[in-house]
Amino acid sequence: MNLTDRGKVYLLICILSFVFSYSIITLNFFPHLGFALTFIIFALFSYKFKKVKDKDTKLYLLMTLIFSSFLFIRSDPFTTFLNLLAILFFGLQMLVPSKKEGFGFTDFIYAPILFIIKSVLTRNDYFLEYKEKKKVYKKVKIDEVVFGILITLLLMAVILPLLSSINPFFQKLVSDAWKFLSLENLLIFIGLENFFIWSIRLVFFLFFIFMIPKIITLFNKSYNYSIPSALKQQAFPLLIPKLILAMILFIFFVTQLQFYFASDQTFQNLGLNHSQRTREVFAQLSLVAGIVLLLIYNARLKGVFDRILNWTLGVQGIFLTAMAYKSVYEYINAWGLTHKRLYGLAFATLVAGIFVLFFNNYRQQKPKAIFVKKTIIFSGLILLIVNLLNFDYLIYYFKKAKTGQGIDYTYLSTLSPDSLSYKEQFLKLKELSEQNEYPQEGYDNKNPLIIIHKIESLQKKYLRFDLRTMNLLDFWQYQQIKEIDTGKLRAYYENKRPLKIRY
Repeated sequence: MNLTDRGKVYLLICILSFVFSYSIITLNFFPHLGFALTFIIFALFSYKFKKVKDKDTKLYLLMTLIFSSFLFIRSDPFTTFLNLLAILFFGLQMLVPSKKEGFGFTDFIYAPILFIIKSVLTRNDYFLEYKEKKKVYKKVKIDEVVFGILITLLLMAVILPLLSSINPFFQKLVSDAWKFLSLENLLIFIGLENFFIWSIRLVFFLFFIFMIPKIITLFNKSYNYSIPSALKQQAFPLLIPKLILAMILFIFFVTQLQFYFASDQTFQNLGLNHSQRTREVFAQLSLVAGIVLLLIYNARLKGVFDRILNWTLGVQGIFLTAMAYKSVYEYINAWGLTHKRLYGLAFATLVAGIFVLFFNNYRQQKPKAIFVKKTIIFSGLILLIVNLLNFDYLIYYFKKAKTGQGIDYTYLSTLSPDSLSYKEQFLKLKELSEQNEYPQEGYDNKNPLIIIHKIESLQKKYLRFDLRTMNLLDFWQYQQIKEIDTGKLRAYYENKRPLKIRY
């Protein structure tokens, strides 16, 4: 092949762009494995061509690869969403050129945004470049050609219908051209669904071959991606807000202690029942603790009074986090596990850990940039633990969610395949449905069809196996329920008449 080294890299980019666009664009089911492989391959490909590979770059690469792998392992939608955010964040941190020592939290958000904008505007160094042949140096920039074709097609799709609606003669001309080219027959032959999906893939393919060469070009060029120093030097007047907040929190702690040690008679006089006493307040407490941390972090005054106020607010923030732990523990003990309670526990742990990191850094008077890096790594570790713990599995097998009537089977039926509980739920539903009127106190499920829908959806997904949409726990769950026949049980609930079920 008569291509230069840069030309060969560009050809490889074109091949990967096709693979990426084919892998991540599917119908009906989310491409778990497709996205996982796309992110992993792109991360490794980018890392190979990045010249400066410091320890931060290697760390961000590792985090990107780990969370990309969890896209294939975990199937819970919210966990998948968090993993996607983590991949984008750590992946962009890996791509951004070496950061200065003074990088703060806002710089870590600002830098990737600026990097993406500059990537669009930069002139890329990669294209189909051929070696000299007969004293002719030829450059073929296919990305510009295909990008121009794409823009032309989009313009035609918008402008032709608009002009046709204005002028009937022009409309007839367009209609005749459409018939002459037999485009309608072509669409019927190809299939509208296939035409749509391949059109989307084409758009993504063109986007990839347009952006990837620019990204590879840009991350090897030096540029300051931090927020302009003029904006950083502006000190926020936070002394008064911190002082008022400290006073409010002190009053809150006094009233909270009264609440904790109040007698049953006092609660009865206030009209509070057990549910209201063990209400979910961990999210609010963790949020207030986060606001406290934000105020302390942005304080730039270094006087004695300011340092005392910072430590006071820090202790109060830790107390707020401890109260959040107490709240979530009491609620879990009373009503079992749910996603909200487990994520509340994870968020409280995140806030508590950041407090420890901050005041350890504050006590040793180290640069804030060190605290920022440690916080980012710690946040990644918390998400890694969330992935490993598998909340759906914990909810079903360790402490099931409850209502006032007992186990909340309706909530359990909404769990993702990560719970590996579908077969057991089906057998429970089948057993009790064989009774004409099963007792509500034994099986309170307001919508039994939910678990039936989930089983049938998994069976449909893997009936025609598509490797791109495969997910490890998803497939593991399918192996347990693939032989289940849901037809009679579905008829039982849809028609509201008892039928004998055979499994």
